Amino acid sequence: MKLRAIVTAIVIALTTPAFADISDYDAMHRRLADALGSRAQADAAYDKLIKEANTYGQPIASVVDLFIALCTASGECNP
Repeated sequence: MKLRAIVTAIVIALTTPAFADISDYDAMHRRLADALGSRAQADAAYDKLIKEANTYGQPIASVVDLFIALCTASGECNP
């Protein structure tokens, strides 16, 4: 019984952060789609932005925020 409780606790501890990131992922995709005008463009942009975030060790949310701000300021995105 104790082993089962330990295994359950480990599984919950390991999966909780992954589930927490799902809503952030969806929110970032929605924001990118709103800024770029389509889900396909948002998917392509997200893939590039996640690579940049990983390369420079920055949180993806910060990179997405900066991208949207620069894109909007340049007039190349939807307002």
